[in-house]
Amino acid sequence: MSLVAMVLVTATAILAPPASAKWYGSTLAGTPNATYGCEAALTSGVFGFSLSPTNQSSCTYRHAGYLFRNRFTFIAPGTGRITKIRIKSGPNPARARLTVLTGSSRVDPFSGRDQPGTYTCCTARYVSKPFRLRPNAITTKRTNVKVYDVRDKRLRFRIHSSDGLALSFERGGTVPLRINSSQLGSYNAGTPQLVGYWPRTGRGDPRVDGYPLSGVDLMFQWNWVRR
Repeated sequence: MSLVAMVLVTATAILAPPASAKWYGSTLAGTPNATYGCEAALTSGVFGFSLSPTNQSSCTYRHAGYLFRNRFTFIAPGTGRITKIRIKSGPNPARARLTVLTGSSRVDPFSGRDQPGTYTCCTARYVSKPFRLRPNAITTKRTNVKVYDVRDKRLRFRIHSSDGLALSFERGGTVPLRINSSQLGSYNAGTPQLVGYWPRTGRGDPRVDGYPLSGVDLMFQWNWVRR
């Protein structure tokens, strides 16, 4: 099974969420250890994994789940609000922007269920102003950002659009990533998944060029409430 297929299985296996506020995203286990910012990226090649230049001054990262784990890490559980975010940083963190990315899939006009293999991601719907992160600490920031989950099975639409949470960064510091060297490229259960974009996603800019990487955890949590 391909990595993309396993991520989709992980996402679609999630159970219906509660209505109360709850933290989603990374488990924040471990310490961020990435020594680079948007100017570089960890990539896989014939000879394994290496740090490669991106020639970009900004980037966006989104969590893509833990393989075969029922945990919301990117897509919001439903229409509601993001009331707080938490980011665990290293010693020299880059400035961050909260970013809402919208993806969509086709739905069956009779059952209303998502059609397998039709999900596409993403277009930035919201990008916050840049803010600073505390070095070697967890930064908690209050927010009031609306997120949507809309399903319409009418024949002329047949679409399910959903918002997901991501972070964008600027040159001048490191990104809050936990690189698990023993899990890089792994398909084992519980392995964190990451998707990156260079340069960062701009509001209203469709981006399908995300680069997936297995074994890297984006140290980012978000508090969602249905209201």
